[in-house]
Amino acid sequence: MPLSYPPFVASDRIRKAAANSPWMGQGETSSAVGILQGALADLGYKLPITFKKTGLPDGIFGKETKGVVYQFQVDQKLASKDGVAGSQTFSRLDTLLAAKKKPPKVIPAPPKPHKPPPPAADRNYQIGTSDPTITPDPGAGVFDSEEWEMSMWALKQSILEILPPRGNSAVTFVGPNASLHMLHYLHASGRTLTINLESMVDSGPTATGRFRNEVAQAQKFVESLPVGTHSITSKTAESAYNFKDESKDWYFAVGGYSTWGKGTATVSNGAAGREYELKFEYKFYDRYNWDGGKSVEIAGITITDQFMGEFHRQGLAQEFDMVGSIKRTFRWKQGDAIPEEQYRRGGWR
Repeated sequence: MPLSYPPFVASDRIRKAAANSPWMGQGETSSAVGILQGALADLGYKLPITFKKTGLPDGIFGKETKGVVYQFQVDQKLASKDGVAGSQTFSRLDTLLAAKKKPPKVIPAPPKPHKPPPPAADRNYQIGTSDPTITPDPGAGVFDSEEWEMSMWALKQSILEILPPRGNSAVTFVGPNASLHMLHYLHASGRTLTINLESMVDSGPTATGRFRNEVAQAQKFVESLPVGTHSITSKTAESAYNFKDESKDWYFAVGGYSTWGKGTATVSNGAAGREYELKFEYKFYDRYNWDGGKSVEIAGITITDQFMGEFHRQGLAQEFDMVGSIKRTFRWKQGDAIPEEQYRRGGWR
């Protein structure tokens, strides 16, 4: 019987124990043992020694855990009553815990643009300084609206074990930015995170193309303005997507996002025609939550959108806003393209 309870499904070690390959018994120490201990506690079993130091599972399959597993087997009238967590034990635990859960909230996947997703070349700008209105997607629901479970806490700890302290290693997760954003989510502060937008724009042709297209739209609008200095801004934000085959790092760090542009344009008369200067800011916004169907397996843990949303609703993690910007100064003459070197990294000049 396949497992259905999210913390069990996520753990490669538990999936193997549920298939007796091998079973889990006394002497084992692992995050998977912590998930088992949490599951037993969620069903009302007491493990005072296990929880003594921190009030949370310790991940050590000692005499107490063996005794509680045995008691569970007796209570459930299982054929195997040996204090070893194998196929029968995990199957019954899975059934009982899954029955306690409400049907999981499905996080709808945002529509993905066709690849590459070229936005309309005649995107409208306007005179002004206000950012366009952006409505975040609904995400996983209300933060901390459900009682948290010991087994979900243990699953969170097993993920933290494979993440570097500051999320700056591409080895344990699929990339440094994905690691950093995941760690920020699991710390559950809900604070806004400023992303490395320069890195994202450089990560693949889709992100690079979105940036350049926004500049082209602003350039077209500036060339329609009279002589003088003008504040310009996008009328609406435009959506784009980081595709997995272009950058796994940014696919898991962000996925879909919104961008727009704004800045200050100066139009003047030169010897050979109009001359333009645009102090431009390319802006980014997204809400960190996993799209429906997104998953990745790392170090024996399968991270899915289903339990990522469950973490948020149980208060074990928290969705947060992501923002970012890139600033450039562009100068060009009437009839000329913006010089290529002006797109490269740098600040206001």
